[in-house]
Amino acid sequence: MRRQRVSKAWRWPLVGLVLAVVGGMFVPIGGILWVHLLVSLVAIIVLVRIARSELPFSVAVAQWRLGGDDPVVLHARALWAAVSLQQGRADMGLARIDAVIPDLIRVLGPDHPETLSARLLRLQLRGETGQLPRRVEAMEELIGEIDPVLGPAHQDTLAAWSCMAEWLKEDGETDKAEAAYQHVVAMGTEHLGPDHHVTLIARSSLVILHYYGTGEGKSAAVDDMTGVVEGMERALGPNNPITASTRRLLTQWENARPDPIDS
Repeated sequence: MRRQRVSKAWRWPLVGLVLAVVGGMFVPIGGILWVHLLVSLVAIIVLVRIARSELPFSVAVAQWRLGGDDPVVLHARALWAAVSLQQGRADMGLARIDAVIPDLIRVLGPDHPETLSARLLRLQLRGETGQLPRRVEAMEELIGEIDPVLGPAHQDTLAAWSCMAEWLKEDGETDKAEAAYQHVVAMGTEHLGPDHHVTLIARSSLVILHYYGTGEGKSAAVDDMTGVVEGMERALGPNNPITASTRRLLTQWENARPDPIDS
């Protein structure tokens, strides 16, 4: 098994530090030495900032201690790519997940749950960045690979269904999107629980589809979303970004609801 100790992202800062130290040994004491130290310090800071954007220092240290092929290190690298998606930096996330998937396949195998989760994230990122023309078909194929390994009720399997439902909605296939969301809600409620984040997010997406999809039933959708927000506040916390954005949407709907006295 290959055990790459120093990550590629952190090699340049280390090289810069070594060069700064070696260079300082040959610079005469005086003003020139201080200039050398200042320039070296600025260069190292810039290199460290670049390295941290690619791989956190804690993960780099873990890789140094455990080796690049350790499952803990590979898992951390995959999570770092997922953070990019949450931060709205899909292009960076795609570059990070593209870098770790070959190592996951080589070390853990193509059908390992960790590898399948990373492949799902990669497909989501490619679909969001417009790099996947047949994204719905590609997600269907991946679900066919994930389902036998993880099971139909696993959170990654249901997350893949939710992603496919979102893409179907964006493509105007509202009936298929609704069926996919209903599948996630039913399976999630039964196997993961009604307060699991996958279930709650699918419920909110389904309610949004109903609210904007028909001219009728908006009042019922508002009531349903109220229940979703209560569940998110209970399970995710009131300050969670998903909870906050869903609560703001609910407030907009409540303000747009006609006054029963005036109707």
